Amino acid sequence: MEVKVVKKDTYTVLKLKGSLDIYTSLDLKSSMETVPVDKDHILVFDMSQVDYVDSSGIGTLIKIANKVQDGEGEFFITGIKPMIEKIFKVAGLTNYFQILTKEEAEQKFPTS
Repeated sequence: MEVKVVKKDTYTVLKLKGSLDIYTSLDLKSSMETVPVDKDHILVFDMSQVDYVDSSGIGTLIKIANKVQDGEGEFFITGIKPMIEKIFKVAGLTNYFQILTKEEAEQKFPTS
């Protein structure tokens, strides 16, 4: 898993690439060490280049979302592929995560 961190004033975008699974979840957790999760900060996960997510990856996303929300920040996911979106729907996560289309995310949280 590759993780590119783009920090802006009020938000941080993590661009993920590869698989988010039991083997790569630790990579994501270590990338989070430099990311603020405090009040009024927004964290956006760009998953447009993630091709696979297993239960460990979902668990990691939930832990990160909880940490951000406990710090009174906001957590968004964008760019999920249709197959991963189906998994999120079956698991009931589309009601838990704030999911944006790629276009919505680029408009609200530009990275360039």
